[in-house]
Amino acid sequence: MECNLLDCSNPAEDHITCDVCFIPKYCSERCRNTDSAFHSTSCRPHLYTLKDFTVAKDIKILGTGAYGEVQLVQKNDSKKLFAMKLYRKAYVSQIIPLKILFREISLHKTLKHPNIIRLYDHLEDRVKIYLILEYAEKGSLFDLIRKKIKLAEKEIWPIFTQICVGLNYLHMKNLLHRDLKPENLLINKDDVIKICDFGWSARGTEQRVTFCGTLDYMSPEMLNNRQQSFKVDIWALGILLYEMLHGTPPYRAKNPRDMMRMVAEGRYNIGAHVSNNARQLISLLLQEDPESRPPIIEILKTQWVQQFSEQKLKPGWQVRHPEHGEGTVKESIGLVYTISFQDNDIELIENDLIRMCTIIDQTGEIVYEQSLSIQVKSKLDPEKSNAKKSPLYNKLGIDTAGKACLKPTIKSARNSRNNSGNNSPVVNEPQESLEPTRKNPRLPRSPKVIEEVKRSQQLPSRRFVKQDFEGMNFSPEPTPVQNAKRGGTPKSSFLQRFKKSND
Repeated sequence: MECNLLDCSNPAEDHITCDVCFIPKYCSERCRNTDSAFHSTSCRPHLYTLKDFTVAKDIKILGTGAYGEVQLVQKNDSKKLFAMKLYRKAYVSQIIPLKILFREISLHKTLKHPNIIRLYDHLEDRVKIYLILEYAEKGSLFDLIRKKIKLAEKEIWPIFTQICVGLNYLHMKNLLHRDLKPENLLINKDDVIKICDFGWSARGTEQRVTFCGTLDYMSPEMLNNRQQSFKVDIWALGILLYEMLHGTPPYRAKNPRDMMRMVAEGRYNIGAHVSNNARQLISLLLQEDPESRPPIIEILKTQWVQQFSEQKLKPGWQVRHPEHGEGTVKESIGLVYTISFQDNDIELIENDLIRMCTIIDQTGEIVYEQSLSIQVKSKLDPEKSNAKKSPLYNKLGIDTAGKACLKPTIKSARNSRNNSGNNSPVVNEPQESLEPTRKNPRLPRSPKVIEEVKRSQQLPSRRFVKQDFEGMNFSPEPTPVQNAKRGGTPKSSFLQRFKKSND
């Protein structure tokens, strides 16, 4: 593994690392000191060890992919369920340096929002990397669309607005998601939407022209290799809204060239069942010029959002904001409120106000007090969606209060979309225990075993390193076949393109 400092490519030493999180490895004390200021912004101590978890018996695999698999695990003491992503270091390192992966992991750990999937901790041994993630009991939005084909606008509204709120949080953090799609939107047992998979995410302050994501959701500027901004996520919101209304994206193409032609023509059919307000919102979001697409705050003011919104705050109510101090609710449009603080007026989203602030009504009674776990309940009809209650919840003692849950034992959406980079076959290995069989994490003392482990950990040399590493795909993709050569051509279309650029 290379030194964690981006400007250094020397081999890292295991003993020169961060004393708090033990994630970055450096070649020298000088590199560690140089990188300390950047690393301190995302450094978090470890919360768990591999011994703290046991693989769930009834549902072991939640998904599979190129880098490994996603397992359902249970914490031994609290019996709480988590999703554990496994990455094979040897395979991931063929695509990007591991230090880039570790930087993205550290970044994800800092994201704390009700509509963002939580990354609690990262663990590793000599062969694999383990991510301890929040578990979403009802699966993905893709599974819901696949079961119901089309969703009613009343069902779509809480889903869409929650995605907007979570996306706004990312944009406020100067982060672009760049791969927003139903497969990357999870639903927990309380119908709260969770944005996940930040593998293609990038910092908004940096210029990006990377060709990445899923073809059905790629924006025109991405297809044409133009500069990307937050507006690539706004385009994806329009595609997402269309797909929830119709059961399929507006543009279906086999390759980027055909997609560019279809997007340039701007022709897509909207069903007669779609309201005029929803039609206008789709047209507003799917504008070819990125500068013409509205920001999140303006989307939440549109007529379609107003049509189903029920204002929880009233003009004249007092607001105590942790940063801006005391203010008064002035007016509201849709889910956006104008708050008059001492210095100026600021527009804030309703969910963020309730989550972050103390709200006092005109009688002096506290209505909301930093409700960090605020939930926007969706009106999903489990009966119509043919949802079934998983027997796992009864065996593990989870109370679902009689609510039906979508079956979580889903495969990754390998066959759901063309050109998504997840269409290759996968080889799953049985893995009952998370803890390595040997007690000592160091290499065994037997010379024969040492040679076998070394051969299994040899990494291919790279003559060229891609510069735009921020497009790391965290979503699991199919692992290579056991008999395949290490230097063979990757089966993913995106990896093939990357392989050619290296050669």
